[in-house]
Amino acid sequence: MIKLQVYISADCWSCEETERIVTDVAARLPEVEVELVDMATHEKPDNVFAIPTYLINGRVVFLGNPTREELYQKLQAIQNKVQM
Repeated sequence: MIKLQVYISADCWSCEETERIVTDVAARLPEVEVELVDMATHEKPDNVFAIPTYLINGRVVFLGNPTREELYQKLQAIQNKVQM
């Protein structure tokens, strides 16, 4: 199972786009577990120091928003490795 966690905040100017990106990609990859984590209500891990931050299986993969296609391709590549 692949887990995508995305750290966001209400006062983040680009986090609305983050939510759209994540929603679109999650619809294309329903087997990926997705969690949007609000920094206002959750403690941040040590490896999160900017928002939005994208983690896949606990590892930072993007600081700031990737394109939809970049995120999709990254998740697809990891999924292909897991299935091997």
